[in-house]
Amino acid sequence: MKLYNNELYIDTWDQTKWLVLSSFSFMIPSVYAYIHEMYFYSVLLLLISLISANYWRKAIANSWRRYIDVVLAKISFIVFLSNGIIYVKRIDYLITGYSGLIILVYSYLKAGKLWKAKETHWYRYHALFHLIMMYEQLIILDSMLK
Repeated sequence: MKLYNNELYIDTWDQTKWLVLSSFSFMIPSVYAYIHEMYFYSVLLLLISLISANYWRKAIANSWRRYIDVVLAKISFIVFLSNGIIYVKRIDYLITGYSGLIILVYSYLKAGKLWKAKETHWYRYHALFHLIMMYEQLIILDSMLK
């Protein structure tokens, strides 16, 4: 953690700017859902993208932005995981989806472990987590349409 202007930051802008950028990747499935008139999912993904990017632009530990990001991310994860279990049936989606889920969990945990160890490249794993999550959201939305 970095102390700056009496606020405790998760890390510097040099690291977190990449998480702002990767947070916007959730806009891709949001637009996809909107095009296919899946408005609940479109709005949920839009909110996740904006709230996540807003948190990472000024990543202060124990802030209201962090709390909202964590709560909405957990709700979204449950919504998409449950829909994935129900709707994903295509063999290629099953293989890439469950493989992606394993890599998703690994990258999330690895980012946390590296951050705690004060490794400067921890954010790469969290950005990878965002990108894999975006792919997972897309295959789940596509499966729901079939």
